Amino acid sequence: MIKPRVAILVSMILHLGHSFATKSPIAHQRNEMSLSATIGTVSSSASPRKVAIIGGGAAGLVTARVLKRNGIESTIFEKDSNDTGVGGVWSYKQNSDTRPMYRGLRTNLPRELMAYREFPWGGDGKTRSFVTHREVKDYLSRYSKVMGVEDTIRYDSIVTQLEILEIDEKKMENDEGNEQYSWPQIKVRWESVLDGINAGDRNSQSEVFDAVCVCNGHYSAPANPIISGMENFEGNIIHSITYDDPSVFKDQTVLCVGGRASGSDLAREISHFAKHVYLSDTTCPALVDGKPIIEENVSWVPRTTAVLPNSRISFGPTCGETPKVDTIILCSGYDYEFPFINDNSNLDLSVVPGERRVKPLYEQLWHAQYPSLAFIGLQHSVVPFPFFELQAEAIASQLVGDSSSRSWTLPPMKERMECAEKDATSGGPKAPGRVQDTHYLGSYQWEECLKYARFAGVCDEDLKKYIMTNKAIYDHSGEARKNLFPGGPDTYRYISYVRDDNNETFTAVSLHHEMDLEENLHPAHSDSSVKAS
Repeated sequence: MIKPRVAILVSMILHLGHSFATKSPIAHQRNEMSLSATIGTVSSSASPRKVAIIGGGAAGLVTARVLKRNGIESTIFEKDSNDTGVGGVWSYKQNSDTRPMYRGLRTNLPRELMAYREFPWGGDGKTRSFVTHREVKDYLSRYSKVMGVEDTIRYDSIVTQLEILEIDEKKMENDEGNEQYSWPQIKVRWESVLDGINAGDRNSQSEVFDAVCVCNGHYSAPANPIISGMENFEGNIIHSITYDDPSVFKDQTVLCVGGRASGSDLAREISHFAKHVYLSDTTCPALVDGKPIIEENVSWVPRTTAVLPNSRISFGPTCGETPKVDTIILCSGYDYEFPFINDNSNLDLSVVPGERRVKPLYEQLWHAQYPSLAFIGLQHSVVPFPFFELQAEAIASQLVGDSSSRSWTLPPMKERMECAEKDATSGGPKAPGRVQDTHYLGSYQWEECLKYARFAGVCDEDLKKYIMTNKAIYDHSGEARKNLFPGGPDTYRYISYVRDDNNETFTAVSLHHEMDLEENLHPAHSDSSVKAS
């Protein structure tokens, strides 16, 4: 098992933030009202729009909240049951092979950064900022209640198809931004679980909406890499989506393919039980004297190139190979998937497995041809909740009033389509030309946040300070994480952050004494050993 190392983190000017734990719902409602004036509510004399939201996770909830604040009626279609509740990907189910959440997961972003702007979280400087999945789900549940969106949710409702209703194609060709032609209504078909005497049966229904916001996440369709010789592997091959309990790998030799968040965290958890763990990472530096970099029972190795006879693994001609491996865990991420968009949907949407790219999208948010269809949360390597919040603001701004009352209006279809094609072929800002990174943002997310805020007409000085504080915390936690051995002790998670938005800074309070205490009490375990409730 890997032993903790001491990490020295810089503390900045102390400014006590507001802890959610000390606030009542009434206090949050006061905070909500004061923030609403800053965030902006656009009034409209036009007839109210009716919007369908697919998914009751973090993106769906905040979209419903923002639409409600702007006087727009919405309905959330959530496939989970009322017993499971809101949360989407944060709803943990033990030993599930369709959910990426596992029992020992802690966030790799601090709660003070993750929280919606309207609903602050943490900031007490005393408790860990990196929280469990149960705490995140509880936060989302509280948010849905306090913000009044719980009643908009239809549980046990699986959307099966979207259909763009009939439009005049000739008028579309001459579209100059006229909403009558570029914002067609959309029929939503779904199946709901019946109660009573026919409990368990499904009832098919449909309803027409003025717009649809797709918030179904992108952590349900595993992306499996192609590795030479994998078909001859004699052990077990699983994707990280099926992972739950590290103890099942006791005394095994395990290979984790993929060195990002899930690969590093799984390697760390499994190392407490396994004989040895190999973490295969494309960013692994050159080997030392032809050997992998090793700490305790974890080896950091380059890209996996082949599965050899007798279940050995090769990492290239100059990188050596492993002894026999018992289990391969593919920590290789996910593809985008929209099973409710098909040949009968009357729209063009390209989602190719392996490409990790969705097109045609204008500003990676609106369908370029039919902007009454929007996709929230496609970008990855971002701070998700506040990012979703600003995307929802941008969408709401185009659904209220008319073009004359807005600070910004979507351009004509021709321009939208041209921009969408350019985005889809140029790749992301990290690696221009690499289409797989089209939706990658990372350090580029802050300008995207400001852009969506400008679209919505809510980009004031307070919001800019809020975003810059987010950037400061994100950079700090990222730097602390980057300096750690992949799969090694997660010392960066023993921090409590306190925001100071006025000065665009924060305080990082070290809680490493808690890590030492946990190690002394449970020398062979970590968070991964906590049993599911």
